[in-house]
Amino acid sequence: MEETQKYMNGLLNNDRVIVASIYDSFFPKVKSFILDNKGEEEDVKDVFHDGLMYLIVKHQESPLQIRSFEAYFFTICKNIWRRTLKNKKTRVMNDNTLHYIDEDTDLGLFILEQKRLEIYQEKFHLLSPNCKEVLGSYFNGMSYEEILKELDYTSINTVRQRVFKCRAKIIQLIKEDRRYRKLNK
Repeated sequence: MEETQKYMNGLLNNDRVIVASIYDSFFPKVKSFILDNKGEEEDVKDVFHDGLMYLIVKHQESPLQIRSFEAYFFTICKNIWRRTLKNKKTRVMNDNTLHYIDEDTDLGLFILEQKRLEIYQEKFHLLSPNCKEVLGSYFNGMSYEEILKELDYTSINTVRQRVFKCRAKIIQLIKEDRRYRKLNK
């Protein structure tokens, strides 16, 4: 937590040493991810910069409670890159006609998605250990059969019921959150 606070304070105060440390520590991982996922050098710089800007804006709105700066920042950069790829794919699919996408609008939509993701992650941690394990396996693409074997359930039907009940529980927790209701207005 101390390292996270050091990085956030450095970003907010434009501390060149801290910002350089962030680049040295995290740029290679972001670069590797983007280059491995249809990106180019210029994309890496844009995504990394947008990720830093997101952190600053988000923290100024309300102080972030981040356990791991590296994990949180990398997730932000991955999400920005995925959104960028999705937008590129959409542009190509539309009869090769280029469409102007306002960067402010795009960043606004990203911030909205990120807020939703944060609510989901917070509510996920409130679930029982069994629900976390079941949903984690399910959302990571495991089949019911694989979950049956992995978690030692008695039947596929039991697995389906457990997944259904755990999904219902997390949906209930999310819908009860005032921040979620505010985002959907």
